[in-house]
Amino acid sequence: MAKISKSRLGTVGEYYAIQWLLNQGHQVFYNVHYTGPIDIVILKGDKFIPIDVKVESHRTNKKLRKSQTRVYRVATKLQKKLGVRILNVDLQGKCYFNNSVKEQ
Repeated sequence: MAKISKSRLGTVGEYYAIQWLLNQGHQVFYNVHYTGPIDIVILKGDKFIPIDVKVESHRTNKKLRKSQTRVYRVATKLQKKLGVRILNVDLQGKCYFNNSVKEQ
């Protein structure tokens, strides 16, 4: 299998996240710019929730040549200030939120 670039992997993760959020019944608004602290904004009830999507990754041990521990992503200072939620996605399409920023 060909190696996928990190940016392309991120885009794939964002589309998995969008599909998952739509299936949860949210209205989803996608950021069309390729950089920034927010990837997606959802409308939940009468509140807008900014989301940053992170594709799950693992640290590797080169001696064992296999994945070891999951890398835990946290919100940056700016993201915390903006109330951005981190949505983790694995490449099987499983999505789950970090609890680094409490939902309001």
